[in-house]
Amino acid sequence: MKLTTVPQAPLELTDEVLALRAWRMPDMVVYQHAPDEWWVTPLDDELPLIRLNRVGAELLAAIDGQASVGVLLQKFGKWVCGPDGETGRWHLERWSLPRYSLCYFGMEPPTADRHGAKWDLLLQQIREGWSGRHGFEGEAELSAFHVREITKREGHFDTVETTVSHLFREPCDALQGSTYGRLLAKHLRRLGWWTPKPRYLVEVGAGLGYVAREMAKELLPFERQGIRYLFLDLAKPFLESQLALAQEAGWRSGGMQANAEWWPLRDASVDLVIDNENLADMTPVQLSREEVTSNRGATPLHQEAVDWIRRLRLPLEGNLPSEFIFNLGPVRFLAELWRVLKPGGRAVLIEFGIEDGWPSPVKLPGHTEYEVQYTHLRHAARWLGFQERYVELPRFFGLRPDTRLLCTGAAYAIQRVCAAIGKPFAIRAYTEGELLKVLGDMLPKLLGCHYHELIDPAWFGLWDFKVLLLEKPGGTPRASYQETKGFRWYSQR
Repeated sequence: MKLTTVPQAPLELTDEVLALRAWRMPDMVVYQHAPDEWWVTPLDDELPLIRLNRVGAELLAAIDGQASVGVLLQKFGKWVCGPDGETGRWHLERWSLPRYSLCYFGMEPPTADRHGAKWDLLLQQIREGWSGRHGFEGEAELSAFHVREITKREGHFDTVETTVSHLFREPCDALQGSTYGRLLAKHLRRLGWWTPKPRYLVEVGAGLGYVAREMAKELLPFERQGIRYLFLDLAKPFLESQLALAQEAGWRSGGMQANAEWWPLRDASVDLVIDNENLADMTPVQLSREEVTSNRGATPLHQEAVDWIRRLRLPLEGNLPSEFIFNLGPVRFLAELWRVLKPGGRAVLIEFGIEDGWPSPVKLPGHTEYEVQYTHLRHAARWLGFQERYVELPRFFGLRPDTRLLCTGAAYAIQRVCAAIGKPFAIRAYTEGELLKVLGDMLPKLLGCHYHELIDPAWFGLWDFKVLLLEKPGGTPRASYQETKGFRWYSQR
């Protein structure tokens, strides 16, 4: 990824800074490359790996939240801590800068975010640098990013926007040896969504196409027969990968480069829609209290958002903030779903979001996404006429909450180290046993590999991801069944 952080001058170690305590960032992994050489990774991958000798490793270990910067400078400042002659002072002047992000200087550790999982003072500076702007980034930025900035498919979901489905694209112990795509197909079968068989299935924003590939493995050939699997995506490089993996999996497929807020499809032409981790990429609008109360938007886009709020009769909070973000894109998307789905058609929508309050920005390299306000989205779905069901993603998939997985921050560090020594390493969900299989005798040389329970917000915040199941009324009655000891008992409804 190409970060947008500007070059930073070394931190000046004033008396005020020297009085602060030094806290090592919690996601740090250290690799012992040789008997007297250790490597650590700055967060900005435009910076080279930091190489340390034994004294440098001792400096890193001494940053424990107890020692002050002044104490560390007095003990290590004049000593050579790196193989290229960098002194302890050189490192102390840089390691707390956002580009390095190895430690934090302060009287107290940085405050935690709403999950208590991450240190956010330093990380917020990093994220602002990633996206290139502070605060709200405008209504056209997300679509422009996906059209103009995504020019290749390699590495995007490893370094720019890691997704749940990408982390679980390969068989994983956390999913009982299955994959995300296979589990999704399995649970759609449990819901009866493959009966009757969908003739036209559209996957929106399908990433590299792994979900389609894995869903095909869960379905028997006769179940796939007659299904046309279509992809709709703004990013042309992703469409190319999606079609290649779909062909490999045996799907009869096609692709459309289009914005999911305006579908290039006929009314009532689609049977099943899968939208996986895209809603936060759709158009946000930052409205003011005055615009909503007066029903007058400052721009045509704002007026459209205000009109939707009025038309839907959204149950807004009594005390509206002076400014707030409204998920206009997801509401447009629901309206398009209602238009293109056949009577009896269905859609599954999966994305991170909230149920109370207003959406917040989530800073990622090169762009910013916005939380989905599911109370508003569900209200809009019912207003349109959908029958809807709603559940957290871990409950929908029946995941084992106590499965321990490698911290994603540690996975990024390991990937950089592996790249430096020419060893392949993919960012995905790893149990300790799976990591050992991949790294072999390299694993004992990595210090600080830490694991979180799958349900722990410090891993990936899976409880933030929701599943919204939609069905358009009016389909033909269909047979349902219960299975007992291998026998199916059918009924008509």
